[in-house]
Amino acid sequence: MEGLAQFQFFLEESPNGFMTLADGLGTRSEELLAEVAGHADAPTTAVAASIFMRRFGLFIAGQLYLLANGKVWDGPAEEIRLIKSAHGISFAGSPRFLRNRQEGDLSMVLKEQALPAVEAIRKSGNVSKLILWENIWGYVIWMYSMEHTAAASEDSGKLLDDSFWQPEMKRSFFRQFLGGRTLAESQADYRRVTCCLYKELPGTDKCPYCPLNNRN
Repeated sequence: MEGLAQFQFFLEESPNGFMTLADGLGTRSEELLAEVAGHADAPTTAVAASIFMRRFGLFIAGQLYLLANGKVWDGPAEEIRLIKSAHGISFAGSPRFLRNRQEGDLSMVLKEQALPAVEAIRKSGNVSKLILWENIWGYVIWMYSMEHTAAASEDSGKLLDDSFWQPEMKRSFFRQFLGGRTLAESQADYRRVTCCLYKELPGTDKCPYCPLNNRN
């Protein structure tokens, strides 16, 4: 689908990659984080985990982009191939799993794709799940700043509603990340609640929207 590539999410008939997402979240998690650490020169596993989740956040934003346009990719993690690229890991899957949107697909993307990935990387990377969720949120808020369909408006509202996330989660971390501001206000002046750990990379300073900047 046109526009999906900007989220580093590619639909290919026979995608190649160095492992599946299922492997990376399961039996090959150490190998995945070692690959990320080697590419980015990450000093710790936690930093590598955060970097991977930034890339995975693009994939989830791509799914929400599809939903905003009446589509969804509903393949399992075993069908998502991780691809090495110059800018980090990209994601590819067969177009046979692309279909029209149905009731419950928003919940499927967040609870059956994003939530298990966050929990798996949180454990293997020994990093806060708040950091990982906010890494996803950063790209989600960017995507919704570009998509203004009725579906996008309805979906973004649901993601900020505590009841949408229950019973799997007590509250919406996405709403927590807004810090009391509206979605539009946060899009105009993005600020993080957690540090994404990118500042730990060699030769890298804090991001402009890093919360640590407020403490100087």
